[in-house]
Amino acid sequence: MDNAAILVATAAVLSVWIAIFIYLWRIDAAARALRRELERERERNETAAPAAIVSRVHDSGEPVERR
Repeated sequence: MDNAAILVATAAVLSVWIAIFIYLWRIDAAARALRRELERERERNETAAPAAIVSRVHDSGEPVERR
């Protein structure tokens, strides 16, 4: 009888540790995916041409955009 209680307790503790491990693994995978997406977005933004170039300024001080 005592042996069965030890086995049940060990199984419960092992189940909790496995659940924690799987949870952390999933969080790590999501963080890696977000990091890759952020790096791709940064690369796209670095290679993209600017949307507008200020070529001159009106007398009122407002810039005139050339597209």
